[in-house]
Amino acid sequence: MGTVPPDSRSTTVYSTGALAVIRNWLRVIVELNVRSPAERDEFRAPPVWLRRVLTVSLVVDVVALTRLSAHEVPAVIALTIIYGLTMLVPPVPSPLGMIRTPRVAFLVTLMLLWSPTETLVAVAFGTLVAVSLFRLYEFWRATINTVWWAYPAAIASFVGHAVFQAIPGRLVGLTVASFAILVVYLLLNFALLALYRHLRYGAPFFSYWWSCLAENPQAQVLAAPLPIILAIVAYGLGRGPWVTLLLTGLSAVTMPASRAQLAVYLASQRTVQDIVQALMIALERAVPGAHDHAERVSELVGEMGRRLHVSAATLESWRTAALLHDIGLIDAASRMESPVSHAAMGARVLASYPDAVVADMVREHHTPWAAVSLRVRGQAVLGARVLAAAECYDELRYGTPDAAGHGSHGSTAKPFRALVGPLVDPRLASVLLEAAEGLERKAAS
Repeated sequence: MGTVPPDSRSTTVYSTGALAVIRNWLRVIVELNVRSPAERDEFRAPPVWLRRVLTVSLVVDVVALTRLSAHEVPAVIALTIIYGLTMLVPPVPSPLGMIRTPRVAFLVTLMLLWSPTETLVAVAFGTLVAVSLFRLYEFWRATINTVWWAYPAAIASFVGHAVFQAIPGRLVGLTVASFAILVVYLLLNFALLALYRHLRYGAPFFSYWWSCLAENPQAQVLAAPLPIILAIVAYGLGRGPWVTLLLTGLSAVTMPASRAQLAVYLASQRTVQDIVQALMIALERAVPGAHDHAERVSELVGEMGRRLHVSAATLESWRTAALLHDIGLIDAASRMESPVSHAAMGARVLASYPDAVVADMVREHHTPWAAVSLRVRGQAVLGARVLAAAECYDELRYGTPDAAGHGSHGSTAKPFRALVGPLVDPRLASVLLEAAEGLERKAAS
C-alpha cells in the first residue's frame, strides 16, 4: 500500500499566512504610532540649542554603555530588546492633546530590579533601536524621548535602590522603594516635558506639569503593586540576571492590559467633553451668540484661576462650569424669567454631570455678592464668585441683547468697578481686571 507524501504547499501556505498576520500586526502598530505632519515637522529641524542638548545626552548614553562589565552586557542587551518591543504597544491619545504610553508598571519593575546604569542604557538604546527598526518617528524625537524617559528612570532607580538599602525588612523596603521610584519618575518625567514646552513654546511650566500629574493619578498609583510582587519573587529566587530578565519580561506582557485600562479611562474623559460640546451646540441654537459668550467667559475664568493658583483639576471644573453657565436658557420659560431662574434650571440640567462642582457653580453664579449673607460669605464657593465676576465683565465689554458693550478693556474697567460689592466679590475685582488685561495683551501679540 503506497503512502501519499505530505503536501508541502499546505505548510507554505500556513507559513505565509502566519507571516502575513505578523506583518499586518506590525503595520497596524506602526501606524498607530505615526504622528501628524505638524508634529513630525516639529522635530525635523529642532533649534540649535536643543540639538546640542540632545547630542550631549547621546554621548552620556554611550559613556554609560561603556561602564557595563562584560558579564552584564548579554543580559542588558536582552533587556534593551525587551524594552524596544514594548515600544510596539500603541500609545493612547490624551484629552490634553498628549500621547500616553501604558508602560509605567513595566518601567517601575525595570527600575526596581536593575541598576541605574543598566536602566539608563536599556531605556535609551531600546528607544533608539525600536524607533530605527520600526520607523516609528524621527531621530530627534526619538532622542528627546530618551531624555524624557531614560534620565528620569535612571535617577528614580538610584533613589529606589538607596531607599531599599536604608529600610530594614525586604517587603517593607521594596514597597517603599517601589512607590519612591514611581513618584520620582513621574515628577521628573513630566517636569522635563513641561520644561521643554516652556523653553520652546513659552507654555506655563507649573500648570502644564501639574495637569500631566493629575490626569490619571489612580492608574499611576496602581502601577506600584506589580513591581513589588515581581521584586519579591526576584529576591526569593536569588536575583540572578536571567531570572530578573524573565520577571521584567513578564511585566512587559501585562502592558496590553494596562493600555486597555488607560484607553477606557481616557475615552471616558473624551465622552464628557463630547457631552459638553453637544450641550453647547443645543444652547447656541436656542440662544444665538451664547457659544462665543461662553468661550470668552471660560477663557477669562481660566486666566483668573491660574492667577489664583488653583489646581489643574479645579481649573478644569471652573472652565467647564463657565462654558455651561447659561445652559438653563435651553428652557424657553427660563429665558422669560430672571437670571437666577435660568441658573437654577442650569443646575438641574447638570445635576447628573460627573463633576458636582460644575452644577454648584452654575446654580450660584447669578447670586449677587450683596445677597450672600455675611454668615456664609467665607464659605461661598470661590468658583461661583469667579464665574460671576467674569460674566459681568464680559457682558459689559461685549454687550447683551438689551445693551451695547463698551468694546475695549480700558472703557470696560470703570463700569465694572461700579459692580464691585453689589454683584462682584471685592476680593476678585483686581484679579479679574489683571486677567482681562493679560488676555488682551496676549491677543494683541
